[in-house]
Amino acid sequence: MSSPGTSRVQAVIDRLDLDAELISTPQGVPTVEAAAAALGVAADRIIKTLVFIGPAGELVVAIACGADKVDRHKLAEAASLPKVRIAPPEDVRSTTGYPAGGVAPIDLPEDAIVVVDAAVAGQAELYGGSGDDLHMLRIQSADIVRLNRATIARILRDPDP
Repeated sequence: MSSPGTSRVQAVIDRLDLDAELISTPQGVPTVEAAAAALGVAADRIIKTLVFIGPAGELVVAIACGADKVDRHKLAEAASLPKVRIAPPEDVRSTTGYPAGGVAPIDLPEDAIVVVDAAVAGQAELYGGSGDDLHMLRIQSADIVRLNRATIARILRDPDP
């Protein structure tokens, strides 16, 4: 059975005739490692869609490889804002319509500032959230960038020396 989020994602795939698909993961995929194992792909092909809020309430969405940490300062700079903070779960749902941890990288609000990490943009095909933890979305990185009119930037924390 589909959740409202996965039904919404499937409707976007169908309407735009995307080279994308929802993949059922009946055991659930609560972590990047679980998603990679369930799909039989490398962990760097799993993406996360994180929601942040700017100082004046701006909606900023970061899309990055799942195991990596987003640097809030780099993200704010890429979004041309002085700073950003992670959105609480209730704001994630109210602004995107998706639950925190299940935000799809497509069909985001028109007013969102979307920043895609360069490592994501450098891969052809990726797997991301789909509105629930029982499905994953297979999608082309070019479609994520195009559909969100996204900025591509390096937004990950520098590795520890």
